[in-house]
Amino acid sequence: MNKFKLMKGDNLQLLKELPDNSIDSVVSDPPYALTPHKGAKAGFMGKKWDAEVPSVEFWKEVYRVLKPGGYILSFGGTRTYHRMVVNIEDAGFDI
Repeated sequence: MNKFKLMKGDNLQLLKELPDNSIDSVVSDPPYALTPHKGAKAGFMGKKWDAEVPSVEFWKEVYRVLKPGGYILSFGGTRTYHRMVVNIEDAGFDI
């Protein structure tokens, strides 16, 4: 039987609680950083949580917990996906 565990909380803090090489794959639909205009302090529909794509620090934690050969499937906004991909690559992943 497959086992899974749901965790609720700040994703970066929860990732830090997981052991190295313990996750097979990651599916993510993170913030897209779809700011309404340059210099805006909030993201999509004025929501602060959507103001930035996930940081390099976040993706480094994902890299740490993934088993060797593990995969990420991450969605992104068409206007901002490149920012997320650069952060993923800077964290150590092959794109």
